[in-house]
Amino acid sequence: MLLKVVAVQARMGRPLSLGEKMYIFKLRADFVCFPEYWLLDESVPDYHRAALRWLEYQSYLVRLSDELGTCIVGGTVALPDGDQIYNTCFVIDRGHVIAQYRKRFPVPGELAKGIAPGNRKLVVSLDGVKIATLICGDVFHPELYDELSGDDVDVVFIPTTSPYRPEDSLSQKHDRDQKYFVAGAEVAGAYVVKTCGAGSIFGHRLQGRSLIAAPWGVVNRVEPLDEDSVRILTETLDIAELREFRRRYRESNLPPSNSPQIKQDSL
Repeated sequence: MLLKVVAVQARMGRPLSLGEKMYIFKLRADFVCFPEYWLLDESVPDYHRAALRWLEYQSYLVRLSDELGTCIVGGTVALPDGDQIYNTCFVIDRGHVIAQYRKRFPVPGELAKGIAPGNRKLVVSLDGVKIATLICGDVFHPELYDELSGDDVDVVFIPTTSPYRPEDSLSQKHDRDQKYFVAGAEVAGAYVVKTCGAGSIFGHRLQGRSLIAAPWGVVNRVEPLDEDSVRILTETLDIAELREFRRRYRESNLPPSNSPQIKQDSL
């Protein structure tokens, strides 16, 4: 089974142009992932103001999914629920919202400004493929990858906004991707699609290093020289190959079932 995924490293606060829509439509992707908080433009000063516009943002994503004829993951929104606001990722299949995931580990800046943590994982089966979603800072908690490893997830989508770090070297950037995304793919036994935003959010500059990883390494990535640019990553993932790799990997890591037992009288 082959699965085409697209990671759209989009400019923050800017909807897709007609040309970008046409390009993505012609790719005939099964899944398209957008960055965390993608639709928040410079007129939105904080999460509470963003939460007032959640329906506008969701409606745009629903229309976009219908127009592209695909399943959209991401473009997360600040979603109000009672007195709380959650950083929420919708899964929208051909114009229909089929699931939502609330970020379980908001970063300190989010917590300080009103974003509450979610409390449950999301695993969805669609057209014979199991997908899961994490959001940005969730990856700092490797137990979430461990949790997904028991669900036979095929693809983990991770909408992300990553703050610009001018002091980072090239090796530090690649090491961070290895630690939080490639290693996570190995633990989960799944492909990982990290989709970053370019530009800025709330006046803070971002760095976009979107990537697609397999348990055996990076499959495709936006290089650091292009981290401030709009980029569209496309990859065809072999799900059968992944599942066979996962099966062999797990078998090779099983404890031997015929290990000799030490009897008390032989001590």
